[in-house]
Amino acid sequence: DGGEGEERGCVVPFDRTAEEDALSLCLEASHAAPRIIHRADCTGKAITTHITRAAAAHPLIEFVGDSVVADLLYDESSSSSSSSSSPLVIGARVLDKSTRRLSDRYAVHGLVLASGGLAGIYRHSTNPAGFNALGSSVGLALRLERSLVGGASPSRIASDLEYVQFHPTALCLPDEPRFLLTEALRGEGAILRDADGRAFARDYHPRGELAPRDVVARAVFCEGQKAEGGGHNAFLDVTHRDPAWLKGRFPSVHEHLTSRAAPLDFSKEWIPVVPAAHYTCGGVTTDLDGRATTVGGGTGTNDGGWVRNLYAAGEAARTGLHGGNRLASTSLLEGLVFGSSAGETAAGAVEDNADEVAEAAAEARSAIERRLSRSGCGSSETDSSVVGGVDGDEEAVREATVLLSHLKSIMWDNVGVVRTPSKLSAAVSDLAAIREEADRLWEDRRGSAGVEAVALRDAA
Repeated sequence: DGGEGEERGCVVPFDRTAEEDALSLCLEASHAAPRIIHRADCTGKAITTHITRAAAAHPLIEFVGDSVVADLLYDESSSSSSSSSSPLVIGARVLDKSTRRLSDRYAVHGLVLASGGLAGIYRHSTNPAGFNALGSSVGLALRLERSLVGGASPSRIASDLEYVQFHPTALCLPDEPRFLLTEALRGEGAILRDADGRAFARDYHPRGELAPRDVVARAVFCEGQKAEGGGHNAFLDVTHRDPAWLKGRFPSVHEHLTSRAAPLDFSKEWIPVVPAAHYTCGGVTTDLDGRATTVGGGTGTNDGGWVRNLYAAGEAARTGLHGGNRLASTSLLEGLVFGSSAGETAAGAVEDNADEVAEAAAEARSAIERRLSRSGCGSSETDSSVVGGVDGDEEAVREATVLLSHLKSIMWDNVGVVRTPSKLSAAVSDLAAIREEADRLWEDRRGSAGVEAVALRDAA
């Protein structure tokens, strides 16, 4: 933005060229030409920071911190087998992480699932550790679907979950998180080498380091499997570029590598890399307006169409834009476009479906008032009568933590970069057992099991 966005409350300072003061465009893998606007090597962070700041300053937006959503709430009268209406979402059950208290928060105009993807359920992931990228939006949608129609039939509210994209180059150092080494490094000429210095990317694709991500990820994975004696066999080499330019173009990479106890200088040293789960192309199925939809195929309540008052955007959504293997950096654009669409639709600003949205909001208001009246909460939009075990249950927390770690290992070993029928079959069996344990843990302990139990339940 060149400054015109100030009136709208959000300016993202993308890099511009010194000569023409035009947006600076960079090249990344599989793109035919330089066409990606960016902010140094931390574009996503820049966009998130400035949008969050604008949202925090908005008088009609309230942030509820230190909390996670455990379940979606729906109007049971509109979702009964005798009703011809589609399901109607009216809010969410929320767990306060510090008090471990559950409360119901209601939403007349709908709820947007936007918690990111599920790459965090792998042992090697570019996503930050903690309650992050555990498939929470998909988990919430699937649990809603299970409540409505049971768990016997295939899901119709989520799709293409098998399309998990693995980033080819995550920093691989013992006992350290997998730090993302941006695609733009290879766009600027970085070379993939084995331990002997051989450039191997063109063995797998004519475009070498700029081949599609799935090809490059498999190349790095396969070369890594050739390591002998516990060594490493896949490295990223950008030592041929000017050191000052490198550090200016990739300040986040430079800062991370030099802030370690044993600093690395990527202008002088090869960097050990490994593929890591990075992005979910599938998710909660949506239409072009960001509305969560189901695929028809049955009769009655859930025979396709909008799950009323439920939306999804960003990596949580399956919009169909990315197919099975998204292009680098398109996720940011998709999140902005479809996030805006979901917001405008929920606000009734999309003429084609404004009447349907208004009708859903009116029904949601009535359903919420009925629930609040039954619970004795009057006209408040929050019902705090649902209480978990406030004192906590450390044994349950430990059990959930161990099970989640086991789940991540299963996903990496059996549903990772290279998959086989036998490994997938083993994973289905093992993951089903973990999901049963996750459900049991939540049913028995509820909020007392803490955010760890919610994380496990989402991931499973």
